[in-house]
Amino acid sequence: MIDKKEGDGAVLIFLPGWEDISKVVDNLKSLGCSHWLLYPLHGSLPTSQQRGIFDRPPPGIRKIVVATNIAESSITIDDV
Repeated sequence: MIDKKEGDGAVLIFLPGWEDISKVVDNLKSLGCSHWLLYPLHGSLPTSQQRGIFDRPPPGIRKIVVATNIAESSITIDDV
């Protein structure tokens, strides 16, 4: 797993739509990993929920952004 082999940094996962994003986020949450910050990203979410993706997580915490592939060309996240 990337947590064991890589240093600090974020993970960005692209999926085709909200249903897939929701399923993946739920599956990751079910693993109960306390050092992950999970951020679903979709245009239907309020801006207030989307802002966290731009913040760097504290040391020892891995940020995981799960987004549609549309986000690939429309946003830049510094630590990804």
